[in-house]
Amino acid sequence: MLTALDHIIIGVNNLTHADRLFAEHLGLISSGGGNHPSGGTANRIIVIGDTYLELIAVRAPEEAQQSMLTRLAKGDGYLNCVLASDDIVSDSRAMFERGVKIIGPNQGSLKSADGSVRNWQRTDVERPDLTQHYPFIIQHDSSGEERQRRLAGGKIPPIHPLGVQSVLSATLATSELSEARQRFQHIYGLTPTTQSQQSTWGAELVSFPLANQQQRLELAAPVAGQQVELALEDTLATHVRNFGESLYRITLGVSNLAASQQYLDNHNVGYTALHVGQPTLWLHPKQTAGATIVLQEA
Repeated sequence: MLTALDHIIIGVNNLTHADRLFAEHLGLISSGGGNHPSGGTANRIIVIGDTYLELIAVRAPEEAQQSMLTRLAKGDGYLNCVLASDDIVSDSRAMFERGVKIIGPNQGSLKSADGSVRNWQRTDVERPDLTQHYPFIIQHDSSGEERQRRLAGGKIPPIHPLGVQSVLSATLATSELSEARQRFQHIYGLTPTTQSQQSTWGAELVSFPLANQQQRLELAAPVAGQQVELALEDTLATHVRNFGESLYRITLGVSNLAASQQYLDNHNVGYTALHVGQPTLWLHPKQTAGATIVLQEA
């Protein structure tokens, strides 16, 4: 079954700069990464609980996927999110039997700077591109603390100064929520929640809780004419207009929101505080490598 959010892919044009930005300004410290043996990419990994953020850049343009080059030409930002499977063969078979066009499961690997190798199996929906609107599914060759150590280059993952402890959700933007809800339910076999209104950021939202009961995949569509508390360039409507159906934001759980806010203030990181319902801090994408990141107390 699909158990969790495995990782979030953030495409960047300068990997060293992005890694330093996340560590020194955002308080999110990478601890692993390396070169992919195919695809012409390199990455840095920020481990957050059982999920990780992947900062990925092109190192060999002649080997890279054209969709990734096209997206990065527009600037840094999200490429996709990835769902974890505890039995990728069975999950892939179930998707195929529902009539979903899949590619895989296929083997993948990455060699870290220390020479260690991580392996996984991956199944893509429709096309094998990192940059697209359908999350792929993955199963790694390790789990739990062993997987965390492998992701962190053989070390215990660091504590993040921002106070982040977990990845709570990934939200994909779409233009028509009812159709997208049915489509994603059909593809992934997940059960959606009741649709809800999110007035402060101008969205209709539906969630797909994952098997770990701690994380969720979300779909959000902009509500026309609704006043929102975000800057125009940061809104869901602007994202849909610029990038179409794709990953819009992630929500990270922090241990103490006030302490995280103080950290951001001390490091001159811009954000918008929303107070309706559970308080949240929306970090400005210009300061997060184009990735809208929301903080809330877990």
